Amino acid sequence: MIFKSLGDKELFTLCLFGEARGESIDGKIAVASVIINRLKRQSWFGKSLKEVILKPYQFSCFLEKDPNRKVLEKIADEFREHLTENIALRECYWVAEGVLDEWLTSNVGKATHYHTKQVDPKWDNEMKLITIIGNHEFYEEA
Repeated sequence: MIFKSLGDKELFTLCLFGEARGESIDGKIAVASVIINRLKRQSWFGKSLKEVILKPYQFSCFLEKDPNRKVLEKIADEFREHLTENIALRECYWVAEGVLDEWLTSNVGKATHYHTKQVDPKWDNEMKLITIIGNHEFYEEA
């Protein structure tokens, strides 16, 4: 899988691009914070950034049938070239860098889950709603 060959920051950037490229900076930071919160848990989510991001069925942009996956594969194949040409990708890279280097801080507390407003998954009934930012609702385990 092409995604496993990427560095952490590049993979993190791709995940943000796939999940939140249409969101504001705050929305991108929120999604990035969920990923970091999962990493900090060192639980079944994964013990490394790559494990957390690539864990099956956790981030829809990596699902085989998701239309975003093909876009992400193309970007991953020539990441640096796309980074210079794609403003949205550069913004996601900036957020990934800021969250990893800790000069951007979480705006969703300890949230480990989110979904778009357009869906109503059963799992959110067991969670505490933390906030809504842009098109996403953010939750932590109750």
